[in-house]
Amino acid sequence: MKPVFICMSPAATVCLVLAASSQSRPFDSLSNILFSAQSRLGHPHHNPSSQTMPPSEEVSTGIIISDVIGKTQTIGIFSGLTRDIDAISGRLEDAAQNATVLAPDNNAMKNLARKPWEDPKDYETLGTNAYQGEDGQERAQKNLRTFVETHIVPQSPWKEREKVKTLAGKEIWYETEDGKTKIQPAGVEVVSIADKVSNGEVWVLDGSLDPRQYVPASGQAWTSLSLEASKQENHFEQDATDPRIWFITTSPKARERCILIQTPAGNILWDLISFIDQGTIDFVKSKGGLKAIVISHPHFYTTHLEWAHTFGCPVYTSKADEEWLNRKDAYGLRELIDGTTEIVDGVTAIQAGGHFDGSLILHWDKNIFIADTMMSVPSGFYHKDRLPGTTSYSFMWSYPNMIPLPPPKIHGIWKALKPFDFEASFGGFPGQNVRREDLKQQVLESMKIFVKTAGHANADILLESL
Repeated sequence: MKPVFICMSPAATVCLVLAASSQSRPFDSLSNILFSAQSRLGHPHHNPSSQTMPPSEEVSTGIIISDVIGKTQTIGIFSGLTRDIDAISGRLEDAAQNATVLAPDNNAMKNLARKPWEDPKDYETLGTNAYQGEDGQERAQKNLRTFVETHIVPQSPWKEREKVKTLAGKEIWYETEDGKTKIQPAGVEVVSIADKVSNGEVWVLDGSLDPRQYVPASGQAWTSLSLEASKQENHFEQDATDPRIWFITTSPKARERCILIQTPAGNILWDLISFIDQGTIDFVKSKGGLKAIVISHPHFYTTHLEWAHTFGCPVYTSKADEEWLNRKDAYGLRELIDGTTEIVDGVTAIQAGGHFDGSLILHWDKNIFIADTMMSVPSGFYHKDRLPGTTSYSFMWSYPNMIPLPPPKIHGIWKALKPFDFEASFGGFPGQNVRREDLKQQVLESMKIFVKTAGHANADILLESL
């Protein structure tokens, strides 16, 4: 098995994108900037060679960033935004103010999970009409400016490993290793330096980041399967109620679990842990091997290609989250799905959205495997003498940063689950097993409690029933 690098602490937040749904919003002029063909991309003086990394001494004297940023076709969408925000365009036109522009390429901009003027907190506070009317337009314009400012470092030259704050106040730095330069702490790769001019540089980035995560105070840490072989150990625990269900966890570091489900149509592995060794392979094969792997959302992508290749089975994940896949599938085993998909007879993957647009829930034999599309909470494990208003689940866009989902996203989860019957749920972490005959009612009740307590008295989910 070839070594593969895996992240052992949460992926970072350089806030280069405000992520979540891709639904269009009433900010049409900006939609046109982002997603329509623009004449400025076909600038008659565009030089394709400007997309390659120029030598460090190749500086265009007498020319400033505003003169060149629109000439690189691969960043045309982002460069258009810099020109349409007066405060930004004014700075880039000022020869006395140096800057390093970190421009996501067009593919990254088109694949943003949420429009750059959208902020989940606005939907949380104001609902689906957050960007309607004059106030909504002003709110969107402010968010868009923040988005662009997170991509501009107010200095140039910028030394490697030097920590700086973007115009939006986000601390970042960059490192070069194995010939690749990456913006840290999140690891966004710099594809090229498009231009070096008298007042700064324009760098082209190959992607965007998700701000729901965080970097711990100790910083990010990296390892590989080969380095962890002598340090980690997987454990296998049979469910106390249903012997067809096995939980696989890693000690001492990982908190997550994956779940082996033994069905008459073949074994399914729900979600993944990073570490896999010969002992794990032998255990899974002793239970009949794997028919398929299903991954709920990007936080469990990890070493999915190694697992799938080892067991010779397909690995299913949501097409809506495709932008977060950062490794090529050399084995041809990855299957991207959407909506409701039968994996094998009796086992159904349900795209519920919410936590991620493509977040999946797995349904089998009156069980739902939820990862953290919904999060089991402590009050959900005790079923006697429950006071009115007691919840069993939480619904968050970011769990570590405690950012809740807006009501329409929670309603979307319910609409996806409503056609299915279930009496047990299994979360993404040990101990998150909830069983009760009225569990479906408890899910709906928890959604209503969550939404109503947050002040959304008119949310559509409040009108739902079984």
